[in-house]
Amino acid sequence: MLRPRTKIVLENEDDFFGPGAAELFCRIQENGSINMAAQTMHMSYSKCWKLIKRAEQVVGFPMLTRQIGGKNGGSSELTDEGKECLRRYHAMQQEIQAASDDIFRKYFPDTDTERL
Repeated sequence: MLRPRTKIVLENEDDFFGPGAAELFCRIQENGSINMAAQTMHMSYSKCWKLIKRAEQVVGFPMLTRQIGGKNGGSSELTDEGKECLRRYHAMQQEIQAASDDIFRKYFPDTDTERL
């Protein structure tokens, strides 16, 4: 089905949080590891750290708690504030997508992929 796709990016002078950062934080939470999240996203570890540091700098609180490596390895997880930030981003994204779908239907009421 034809529909608009919205991409929500938060900015503070520069972009700092969008779909890529949201996915990164979700994967860190799922995997418990920045390194594993980087691997599953085919992203360099250093780029992940840049996204994390930039987001934390702008929002003003730590998004992650980190346990430094050692013989059992390190781990990372979202802080309560980080989870809430991610929850709000996803909720806003869903609401904006729904509004975008409504606006699309207003301007293209009888549109399907075969007609365009």
